[in-house]
Amino acid sequence: MTPSTPTPSDATAPRTTGDGNTPGAPGTAHASGPAPAPGPDGKPPRPRAPSTELAGVSAVVLGAAGGIGSACAVRLAACGAQVVAVDRDPAVRDLPGVVPVVGDATDPSLLARAYDSCAARPAVLVHALLAEARAPLSELDPQRWRDVLDLGLVSAWQWGAELVRRCAGPASIVLIGSVHAHGAAPGMAPYAVAKAGLTALARAAATEWGPAGVRCNVLEPGFVAVDRNAHRWRDPAERRRVLAAYPLGRLCVPEEIAEVAAFLAGPRSSYVNGVAVPVDGGALAVLPEANVP
Repeated sequence: MTPSTPTPSDATAPRTTGDGNTPGAPGTAHASGPAPAPGPDGKPPRPRAPSTELAGVSAVVLGAAGGIGSACAVRLAACGAQVVAVDRDPAVRDLPGVVPVVGDATDPSLLARAYDSCAARPAVLVHALLAEARAPLSELDPQRWRDVLDLGLVSAWQWGAELVRRCAGPASIVLIGSVHAHGAAPGMAPYAVAKAGLTALARAAATEWGPAGVRCNVLEPGFVAVDRNAHRWRDPAERRRVLAAYPLGRLCVPEEIAEVAAFLAGPRSSYVNGVAVPVDGGALAVLPEANVP
């Protein structure tokens, strides 16, 4: 679950993407997702059948061109929601069955445009955005902190508050966090702080918005096999190192994260509010010394 050592270019500028998983190398994830990352049987998990549990509502998915974000958008659409898929990457237009909105999630005008694109009552928000500024703590400057926190944390509050203003009834907010909220990796402080902040935000939102019927929860993936970290899971030695940290002994794929996101978004989780749900194959359950050779 520890990211690869950053290169000098990693430390010079923030990077943004639509995934909420353990970060990998620089690069842009695309809506088509990565090549399959199969489990022990050599096959990716079988997706659930389409349903109608979210019929009649609109869902806004931020970071919908990334591996996790795109999987969430597709899954929510399969649950019957009208999905407004938001990302700065034009690849979001390639997603099937969604209304794409291209732009910067920190732009207030984009926020309004996305919610105005909802054909039904907006009742679901999935925030799958992150930003990185890789550098030692002593070398970070305030603007780089702001860039990471604005996209990875503050935007979650902004979009959630707008949902509450518009939804006029029960709604669900799903924030894609990370196991980095529970453990630090060198050079990744702003990312970890943003992800930990999502958990505090979910508790605050549950407290203040719960009386209006709005639930807010965090989903915390571990290492997920997506395009942006493919250099790790496609390399046999690095793949073995990653798998050693996860008791299930296989890679997670974005569709598995999307299944939990759909559960938290829908009526099956109607009394789940203000919690963080790890989806990490048991990684957080392992004592650190268990993985030391």
